[in-house]
Amino acid sequence: MSIVRRDRRSAQPRWVIAWFIVDTIVALAPPLYWAFDGNRTPIFGIPASVLYFIAVSTCIAASIVAAYLAEANRGEVD
Repeated sequence: MSIVRRDRRSAQPRWVIAWFIVDTIVALAPPLYWAFDGNRTPIFGIPASVLYFIAVSTCIAASIVAAYLAEANRGEVD
């Protein structure tokens, strides 16, 4: 059996990896105190906690698209 080795060229760029790490931290450690405090001040008519999760999901989606485009630029996408 042969051992499959990863080529260093085929790894994601460091900025994409860093973006994924930031996405993970922000998504898994939201400011939970917003859910429990008495202040329900809306931002643009949306509660702050809902706006936070909309912003996080948009950032995660953008990072996935950026990773796809980085792979496409290197010719790894068929």
